Amino acid sequence: MTKADSTTAEGGDKPGRHAELERVLRSAAGEPLVVLIGGHPDPDAIGCALAHQRLCEHAGVPATIAHVLPVSHRQNRALVKLLGIGMVQVTHPADLERFAHLSLVDASAPDPSILLPASLRILTVVDHHRGPVVEAAFVDVRPTFGASSTIYAEYLAAGFAPLDGHRDDARVATALFFGIQTDTDDFARATAADFAAAAYLRDRSDSDVLKRVGRRTVGATAMSVVSRALADLMVVRDFAVAAVGEVALADRDTIGAAADYLLQREDLDTVIAFGLVGDKIDGSLRTNSPSVEPQTFLGAAFGVDRDGRAFGGGRADKGAFQLPLGMLSEAGDRATLWTLARRVVLHRLARVVPDLAHELERKAPPGK
Repeated sequence: MTKADSTTAEGGDKPGRHAELERVLRSAAGEPLVVLIGGHPDPDAIGCALAHQRLCEHAGVPATIAHVLPVSHRQNRALVKLLGIGMVQVTHPADLERFAHLSLVDASAPDPSILLPASLRILTVVDHHRGPVVEAAFVDVRPTFGASSTIYAEYLAAGFAPLDGHRDDARVATALFFGIQTDTDDFARATAADFAAAAYLRDRSDSDVLKRVGRRTVGATAMSVVSRALADLMVVRDFAVAAVGEVALADRDTIGAAADYLLQREDLDTVIAFGLVGDKIDGSLRTNSPSVEPQTFLGAAFGVDRDGRAFGGGRADKGAFQLPLGMLSEAGDRATLWTLARRVVLHRLARVVPDLAHELERKAPPGK
């Protein structure tokens, strides 16, 4: 079930929102809570989770940061290591049974890859993405913001467990600042609220850590995936799609890196790259087109599962999708599995890109 809670907003802060969050968290004082990060943890989600854990501690709530999928990007792993962020990976509903409450950060619905125990109550939701929002005691969703970390910076600046210069404060400020920086593409898409939050956090951050995690390096695996994307690239007008083959789970983020690279081509404004990752088809969408809304586009192409959960979603300029392969993933012949997976994705995309359908027909072998 979803709802638009009274605390949900399209734009800026409302007076007392941080106080309402504090009230809700204090109502759970002494009861264990899990801050669950959906998907592969990225800097925005990691920063929000760390800040939310701090707010929980301030309210007397013992909080644990957890994630379902591994921290796959080397930059994100470095952020977690340098800041000493304690996180646990959960893979089964039983892993969550010891918690009474759940908080979602940088997500408005639980990760679809894990079922929640019936006893687990969703207490808070804080996000900046558009899409269905689960029911919770506190909901704060602001799609006009460039990062969810901006919302948490506002809570802190408003007086809910303010950052006052202690060592642990620098960890929180650094994670939030880096979350804003990465989710706004180095502030290229930042709003006034994002800039204000970054200004509050910058002087409280650890400059050395920001320099170390902020170095943009491209690994050999990412270069290999980009090379495969270029070899498979299919272009129709200003849209392109590239299948990159099988990618190790730890290197999943290289698919997004390939999509980012392809979007630099001057005649393209929307790109999708996808590959076979474990037991799923995993893909990334990047766009500069004002007429392409990633959540709508991916929804039209891939739809929802039998529980009504979308296979894909995103923000204004990027999105991602994951399609489970089910029993097919147990097939021993991975090459044949990839051939089938590639065909399924291309034909699904052809539903929303008619020119791609024509291109697939043109390239189909005789008799097919």
